[in-house]
Amino acid sequence: LFSLLCLFYSATPLLTVAQVRPLVNRANDSTQNIRPVRNPLQGIKPSPLDTLKGGAPLDTLNLKMSEDLKDVINYSANDSIVTSVDSKIVRLYGGAKIIYGEIELEAEEIVIDYNTNQLHATGHLDSLGRRVGFPIFKNGDEVYETKDITYDFITKKARIKEVVTEQGDGFLHGETVLKNERDEILSVDNSYTTCNLAHPHFRIRSSKTKAIPDDKIVSGPFHLEILDVPTPLGLPFGMFPAPKKSASGIIMPTYGEEARRGFYLRQGGYFFDLNEYIKLRVTGDLYSKGSYGLNVNSNYSVRYRYSGNFNISMTRNRLSEKIEDPTVSTDYQISWSHAPQTRGTGKFTASVNAATSSFTQNNYLGVNYDLNSSNLDNTTRKLSSSLSYTKQFGKTPFSMGVSARHNQDLQTKLVDLQLPDFYATMRSIYPFKKASNKEVLNKLNLRYNIKGSNRITNRYNDPAGLVRDSIIPFGMETLPRFFEDANKGMRHTIPLSTSFKLWKFNVSPALNYEEKWYFDKLDWSMNQAGTLPIITDTIPGFNRVIDYSGSVSFNTRIYGTYLFEKGKVQAIRHVINPSISYNYQPDFSSPEFDYYQKFQLPSGNEVFKSRHQGYVYGSASLGEAQSIGLSINNTLEMKVLDTSDSTSESKKYKKVPLIKSFGLSSAYNFVADSFNLSNISLRANTSVFQNKLNINLTGAIDPYIWMVDSTGTRFDGEKIIYQHRVNEFAFKSGQGIGKFNRAVLSLSTNFNPKKREQEESTRSKILNSQLSEADKMWLLNNPDSYVDFSIPWSLRVNYNLSYSKTGFAAPKVTQSMTVSGDLSLSEKWKIGFRSGYDFENGDFTQTNFNISRDLHCWEMNMNWTPFGRFTSYNFMIRAKSALLQDLKVNRRRSFFDY
Repeated sequence: LFSLLCLFYSATPLLTVAQVRPLVNRANDSTQNIRPVRNPLQGIKPSPLDTLKGGAPLDTLNLKMSEDLKDVINYSANDSIVTSVDSKIVRLYGGAKIIYGEIELEAEEIVIDYNTNQLHATGHLDSLGRRVGFPIFKNGDEVYETKDITYDFITKKARIKEVVTEQGDGFLHGETVLKNERDEILSVDNSYTTCNLAHPHFRIRSSKTKAIPDDKIVSGPFHLEILDVPTPLGLPFGMFPAPKKSASGIIMPTYGEEARRGFYLRQGGYFFDLNEYIKLRVTGDLYSKGSYGLNVNSNYSVRYRYSGNFNISMTRNRLSEKIEDPTVSTDYQISWSHAPQTRGTGKFTASVNAATSSFTQNNYLGVNYDLNSSNLDNTTRKLSSSLSYTKQFGKTPFSMGVSARHNQDLQTKLVDLQLPDFYATMRSIYPFKKASNKEVLNKLNLRYNIKGSNRITNRYNDPAGLVRDSIIPFGMETLPRFFEDANKGMRHTIPLSTSFKLWKFNVSPALNYEEKWYFDKLDWSMNQAGTLPIITDTIPGFNRVIDYSGSVSFNTRIYGTYLFEKGKVQAIRHVINPSISYNYQPDFSSPEFDYYQKFQLPSGNEVFKSRHQGYVYGSASLGEAQSIGLSINNTLEMKVLDTSDSTSESKKYKKVPLIKSFGLSSAYNFVADSFNLSNISLRANTSVFQNKLNINLTGAIDPYIWMVDSTGTRFDGEKIIYQHRVNEFAFKSGQGIGKFNRAVLSLSTNFNPKKREQEESTRSKILNSQLSEADKMWLLNNPDSYVDFSIPWSLRVNYNLSYSKTGFAAPKVTQSMTVSGDLSLSEKWKIGFRSGYDFENGDFTQTNFNISRDLHCWEMNMNWTPFGRFTSYNFMIRAKSALLQDLKVNRRRSFFDY
């Protein structure tokens, strides 16, 4: 209670730094109206003398200023200036402005009295009885918005009525304020609030106060008032420090109770104000059943250079209440975010988020979690981190970058580190752009890229396939082994391409040269039974893997239109985009390259084993390739009468897409000894029900047949089918063109019409872009990657069905559905939710509801997880201002039941 009441006086002094703008919103005040504040310097030409209306020079009046005035009074007015020589009084009307040293004043009417060395400023009533032209008084860094003001140039004392001044995020209203020559502020009948209305919703009222700049604030009796109703919350007096700068101090903990860990004191500790660049917060958690936690958070910022935050969390949770079996779990989590603010050619960025595998299981990360620490929640399965430095070398085409990356699966406990990755690149250059007028040379472009990587993982993968993949515990004891077994290498690529037109075709020839560098290679030999090649040795030493290929592609566009003589449909247009390409690649499995070792199996079959199997950039391509690729993409749309515009005399038509995209692609390798035809890939995208439902489908057809050799049972009881693919087309056996081995169906809709229009526009841009087909399909299947939900209301439903099958093996089907949205019941009320259903596990995913109410200067929020392991709720009403962060009512409950 004491801290709540003390917030009347924040850490910043009274009547200090403020911004030159309207301090309060008087839109709802029918009796008073503060006009927008302009820069007092705007339009002023400082001069000790001004000009009377009518053109008479002011110096002819010979007004003598007081000798005590140390600076010249510069003044101006938009309407008129009236001067009385006898009384030595100057009256300024209409947008009057005065500059005297550090004093700046703008008001509708200002009177300067040279006899008393005082000025008086006020506004006036307009034709509707509203007061306009409130004085805006600025004394150095101090800014006041007042009803009227009287100021003495000599003593620097001021008397101000109905003053409003901004104090950080809050506003100070004073009925009568006196300022003395020491800049001390004495006020009577004043109030403090964070509400920016002329008549605020709440305020903390005090009978009298005295503020000593950069020192302290002394107050008489004060109390809290809500909607003009006084409350008994108050104190008879108060004295509080009021420095401008931040300071170190104690952080009071929150308290409550959990079902699993008992009563708690949370987030209590100490704030260290190390300097103006670095702030440090150390907090801890204590639970009555023996658990505890420690959190260290640091924020840093150097203006115009960089900013970031760093956080380390440690928790020790007692998972069992049995004294004889005190099961304990110790977990850690680290996060670091760093962003540059410079526009230079070199930039360093960091986004680190790592944790022990059980951190999200043993620590509730919902509405009670510290938002500064990370973006984790209890459904998080994968974590990733990256550190990178990029450098662009001036206006040259060269750039480079170094990075370190981390990927972690909390469920499988798999950890992958890329430590480090680096690249250097030369962007496309056109060496003959100005040297030749021929199109084929003019468009010839050359690039160069080099990339290196050192990958570390705790997955044990036997290249021979004798041992199943296993995960080795990741820790300081096993880390040296992981570095020793790191997968490292370098790759150079030099692509060369051009394009030109030939008849109706766009022709694009290209050459690609690639070279990989490794520091050892594998040596294979047959096992003792002579039935399987296994790795027997790793031969150290630098070796290169060369790979090169060439291609040429032809693409064009074919239009077909069918016109209707009657009806609303005027025409249907079919657009076909065929593309044919030829690709050549030599056989790098020849003995002279020494990239592969060939073995003869007892069955008579030959197998090739790569000396770089599982290496970071792989090996050279196996076998010669001379293939023709075919890709056909179709769009179908119709032109119909637009009946929405009934006022137009002429007929208007609109385009309605029937099929936005439908295509297939495949390739045929002429020199392959078997399976010359690759899988047939299919893709389709359209919208139905007047673009209310978007449908996206991708799949692949295997054109060959499969045969079963035998069946068996694995050591863990799983049934195994031994089968092989037969080099015979499925249509020859009456099985059609083949069988689907992969299909993905995605259905999505947003019931907000404006949002659907935006999404449709985005899909069209994706389909018409120059992205690869794989990238297009990924974006279409992941609408959340480009959809913005910041709209008045939204209801989005996504359904995904995935099917995969290899030969006669049992098909694998996965389904998922997510539903999310929000609804504004009014301008100030909003309800949101997110949920989903896991069809594979037959259960709902974590479901959350939230309700918020904007109370202008207050806000109400409720977050609720109604069921599941992390069932919880959090209800809060609080003042929006960070200065009044303790002025709140909070009720929350968390459950940690297994």
